Amino acid sequence: MRPRTLAILLTLIPLFTFNGAYLLSAYEGFVPWCIPYIDGCTTISRAARSGNAIFLFRAAMIAYGVLLIWFWIYSKHWLDLLHGHTTKVASVILGLGIVSAISLIIYVDYLGTTGEVNRFMRRYGILIFYTLVPLAQLLMLNQHYKILNKEAGSLMQPKALKFQLVVLLLMLIIGLVSDLLGITQTKSYESENIVEWNFSLLMTLYFAGMIYLWKDYRVEYTKQ
Repeated sequence: MRPRTLAILLTLIPLFTFNGAYLLSAYEGFVPWCIPYIDGCTTISRAARSGNAIFLFRAAMIAYGVLLIWFWIYSKHWLDLLHGHTTKVASVILGLGIVSAISLIIYVDYLGTTGEVNRFMRRYGILIFYTLVPLAQLLMLNQHYKILNKEAGSLMQPKALKFQLVVLLLMLIIGLVSDLLGITQTKSYESENIVEWNFSLLMTLYFAGMIYLWKDYRVEYTKQ
């Protein structure tokens, strides 16, 4: 699979899956009708585990987790190609990406199940995913900006980098607002859900920037 095609899939799959699961759950009467990004009437998890939506969500997000592992492997190859050698940062990004993808798969696998152990696996699986993915994205963007001023910088797309920077800054703002609401004890069920939906959307949109960065990127495997 071409890296650019992979980036397209990683952008589209969550968008269709999150929103599709919500619409299906609302249609079946398990969650109320609203605009969750604005109203926060339900969580992604509740929408995903209700009725037939769980089958859509599980199948799509497990496939997404596998593609994420593939993406981070490509990302290391890409950074090594730009630097001309393997770097420690690229290896760290790969490690963070793979652990986050596996954590997502674990979360999805235990979604809709009962029991303390299962609840533990869901809680920490999704926590690790939402912590490590933005960190890996930030480190990768930092590497891209460093490469921008080097010989390989011609492969960079400044507009795509600016787009990803804005996405990460918005994610930071959302995180700070969420913390502020917690500190001031004004956080509500709806506000937490709004944060969750919009943070997930932004995290997904980061990969849209890779569609443009990887437009001419190819991976060729040679037999040793």
